Amino acid sequence: MDAFTIHRGKVALLDWCDVNTDLIIPARYLKRVERTGYGPLLFADKRYAPGGAPAPDDPERHGPLAKDFPLNRPEAQGATILVVGRNFGCGSSREHAVWAVQQAGYRALIAPGKGEGFADIFEGNAYNNGLLPIELPEADWQAIAEVARTDSGLEATIDLKAGTITLHPSAGAAGPEFPFQVSEADRHRLLNGLDAIGETLQHDARISSYEAGAPAWAAAPGA
Repeated sequence: MDAFTIHRGKVALLDWCDVNTDLIIPARYLKRVERTGYGPLLFADKRYAPGGAPAPDDPERHGPLAKDFPLNRPEAQGATILVVGRNFGCGSSREHAVWAVQQAGYRALIAPGKGEGFADIFEGNAYNNGLLPIELPEADWQAIAEVARTDSGLEATIDLKAGTITLHPSAGAAGPEFPFQVSEADRHRLLNGLDAIGETLQHDARISSYEAGAPAWAAAPGA
């Protein structure tokens, strides 16, 4: 997966709380066998006018967009950083939810509440797919959300190594900076573009050496 080091992008706001994975990617799309093509299916039941959501086998073909959905507004187009409400990604454990968010163009999510911003399984899936989920103190999140509501051209720089979010208002000079933390293990994997399997394979030589010297009774079945 792609490494995440420093990313600057446009900010969009979807400040709904308790957004579950069935809203993020409706269950009827889970029968798809591909791991690509999920971007147009993100929030399909809210994003499109009634009856306009894509069919599971034809994600690019859809009806008109819903005018009242926040991410359809002109100021949200091209955004790569999404500010979301508390408990984002709750519900079922479908990894497709992360795929849909990521394939719609988002590199990072910002939610309020340490340990409350994201559902645990969604958060783990995000890290394992290179999507950065950031949890901020309520006051910091509110400050970012308020600027996003009033500044249609807001951008932000997320520096994972430094652990900072810097706002860039459309008016000009860089705005305030907000610190954030992620676990050292997750930070290491994202900075190096590693999922859990990729991290394990860094020790392939040692694993192979151990297996070569292991007694026959310890060998894996079929080895």
